[in-house]
Amino acid sequence: MKKVVILIFVLGLIGCTSNKSITVYNPISQDEFLESPFGFNETIRNFSSNSNPQYNTQKLLRKNQHHPEKTDTIYQFTYKNSEIFFYKTHLGKEFLLAGKVLNKQITFKNNIHIGIPINEFKARFSDELNFSSDSLQMIGEGTKYTFIFNDGKLYRINIDNYFD
Repeated sequence: MKKVVILIFVLGLIGCTSNKSITVYNPISQDEFLESPFGFNETIRNFSSNSNPQYNTQKLLRKNQHHPEKTDTIYQFTYKNSEIFFYKTHLGKEFLLAGKVLNKQITFKNNIHIGIPINEFKARFSDELNFSSDSLQMIGEGTKYTFIFNDGKLYRINIDNYFD
């Protein structure tokens, strides 16, 4: 009986002293985030080869606005309720066009993801963030990321890019 009590005590002590790994993220500026929001070069190939999460891909043909005789392609990458669109011109140039992210499995630079508490989100940035009610817009050259919070957690990310 005494051995059982000692064994339970030792196991309890080990359980109490186990280290949970805590990852510390270095704060980045909004400009650093906007340079590479996903943490990798945003290309159709990189999204196609991404295995975590595994996106479903659909190609949509579109007549070029400036050259109607040419056909461009829109690539739609979907994962559950999230979708990301790329535009590829007939000349082979490609652009991240738009998106909505609603799933925590899609992570951005500095491990920003759906469900992150607002205080942790703020701690991932080195500059002051200008919130408007429950949302934040980060606007860069030709790009806009809108972070929407609900009940103190990141609920949705909208991506709007524009080019001509």
